[in-house]
Amino acid sequence: LNFSRPGAHVIAQYYNLIHLGFKGYREIMENCLSNARLLSKSLEATSWYTCLSEIHKPKSGVAGVITGAKQTVAGIETESSAGYIAGLPVVSFRLSDSFRKEFPNVKQESVSLLLRARQWIIPNYALPPNENQTEILRIVIRESMSLDLLDRLISDIVSVTENLMEQQDADLSALKHKSAGHAGGSQSKQKDSEQPTE
Repeated sequence: LNFSRPGAHVIAQYYNLIHLGFKGYREIMENCLSNARLLSKSLEATSWYTCLSEIHKPKSGVAGVITGAKQTVAGIETESSAGYIAGLPVVSFRLSDSFRKEFPNVKQESVSLLLRARQWIIPNYALPPNENQTEILRIVIRESMSLDLLDRLISDIVSVTENLMEQQDADLSALKHKSAGHAGGSQSKQKDSEQPTE
């Protein structure tokens, strides 16, 4: 710790490791995954969005049955990530095929732009070269995402989508240029992408 660079962050992380321990970090991740599953299920319940991430889907087959049996025997009443497909607390989603068919003029990029106007930075981008015709929206669920904040996010996504459905032909080019100019100043701001600034 006594080298050319300060070691305060190392000490702080060491404190977290001792204070939280394995159980504490597990609880944090379970909470993040639980919130991500709730968001995924809420998005799919609208029928406007399809989730490409699978963390909200229960394990199928023998593995899922064994996990459920273990939880029952152990007396675990709360839902855990063990019964679901493994993954990170990241929700990747896109407009559903039925939505695109019914509202062909609504662009997925518009959802991202209008959410930015509500203080949410939810990127919309194309997948790698072999799948670059598919665009996705992505939300990373962080430790600080409370249920109240999650409820606000879901409400804002639903509200923005409803507005786009009502005004399919609205011109959002001005908003696009404004947000592009604002985002161009610092790429580090885009890394903390999914929390609203308050």
